[in-house]
Amino acid sequence: MLVCWLCCYYNYNISDTSDNRFQFSFLQSEPFPTQPTSISCRYTAQTPEMKKPSTLPRLLCLAVALAWTHGAQASTVFWGSEFNDNLFDSSGNILDATYSFEIGTFTGGFTPTYQNVDQWQANWHVIDSVFAPDSNGWNPLPIPDGQFFAGSLDFNTDGTSNSTDANPADVFTMGDTVYLWAFNSKDIVPSSEWALVTDGSPVGDVADDWLIPDPLDTVNSFNWQLTDANTSIIGGANGVQGPGTYSTTPGVFSLQTAVVPEPGSAFLLLAAAAAHLTRRTRRPTRTRMSLL
Repeated sequence: MLVCWLCCYYNYNISDTSDNRFQFSFLQSEPFPTQPTSISCRYTAQTPEMKKPSTLPRLLCLAVALAWTHGAQASTVFWGSEFNDNLFDSSGNILDATYSFEIGTFTGGFTPTYQNVDQWQANWHVIDSVFAPDSNGWNPLPIPDGQFFAGSLDFNTDGTSNSTDANPADVFTMGDTVYLWAFNSKDIVPSSEWALVTDGSPVGDVADDWLIPDPLDTVNSFNWQLTDANTSIIGGANGVQGPGTYSTTPGVFSLQTAVVPEPGSAFLLLAAAAAHLTRRTRRPTRTRMSLL
């Protein structure tokens, strides 16, 4: 798309082997790189008389025009943590370069819980992601800048994300809840640690609600910041530990991952706890027998 943009901006001519040329041009209201107000495509056939010009350049012009329309930019989203943030694993160690961070949504009708972690990946739709080193958005080193992760993306007017980490076929629905998923591996094995958090309530938000914006909003930008996360499906956020297994509780933390439960183990733990509570509430009844 960048090549097509440059071709348009500079009125660039591209020749085929038969010396036919096609040319992109547009009417521009503001300096580059502002989106043009209109696009035109002109085709000139430099061929001998009576020779039918090729239709390939015309098809290419049409394809580029359609692609431009499909990818029109809508709203911009900035997301991440604060600089020098407190990001820990279940043992209280700072998160290292093996961790990645993704924002995304789940398939409509699917609600992630601690009991269905084995179904998350199949229902997860990535909006954007960051990973080490800091040039890719994740700086795990506490010195000199301190730990932080940061990303940005543009939603297109068709509801897709322009992030290279997103599936171009995923269309995000306005109003859907956005989650942050931190992990060192998505495999459900004893060494994996996850945190899945979201902004479940807009009360007290410093930035914007974690909701998919209107795809037709081409004016506003949005900030989804870790400091507003107040609901944890696994792991902890902003000083509150959610479901999961931890070996320590940091004094102050913005995000803490937890050991991923093996499939079925979370349900068994909850069932055992429920059975234990049930046994405690039941009291054996004794029958008094009178001597005759």
